[in-house]
Amino acid sequence: MNTHTDAAQGTSVIVHDIAPDRHASYEAWIDTAVAAHRLFQGYLATDIIRPVGAGLRYVVILRFCSGPDAEAWLRSGVRAALLKEVEPWLLREDTYRVHDNNEFWFSTPGKSSPPKRWKQWLLSTLAVFPLTAVIPALVGALARKLPLAVPGVLVLAFTAAIISAIMVYWLMPLLSRWAGRWLAMQ
Repeated sequence: MNTHTDAAQGTSVIVHDIAPDRHASYEAWIDTAVAAHRLFQGYLATDIIRPVGAGLRYVVILRFCSGPDAEAWLRSGVRAALLKEVEPWLLREDTYRVHDNNEFWFSTPGKSSPPKRWKQWLLSTLAVFPLTAVIPALVGALARKLPLAVPGVLVLAFTAAIISAIMVYWLMPLLSRWAGRWLAMQ
């Protein structure tokens, strides 16, 4: 794994809708795919958003040192061979997008440029404010109920982890979909 942390990382977001009876097979396949990602030039990390309940959609987020590294993976023979193996289980064609920056939360299909920065700021503030108003109080109350004293820095770290997880996996995708038309307006 490469530990490069340049701000111009390449992020690819891959969407697979899997046949309901093939989820176990896909889970085994994804382990093989992640092992292949790790060996590829410029690889940084893989995150997998699994379907909830009876959902069919898997979202695989791959981060590389650069956009060209991400594109190279997507066009590689290794990935082509992996896709050939999983294609019978896909309900739709494999789809992906590559982003060269962290504005991909705000990307709009069919648009090459992200929304205006003030719109990104406003939407992010709408997401962060309620979380920072509620989560620290809840985590602090929970920490005070524990039989052992919890160092303040651990409470802060746990609070930050919870807020980040809610932002990345639930709230920002939800708000971005909800505000999609507004974000797309120039």
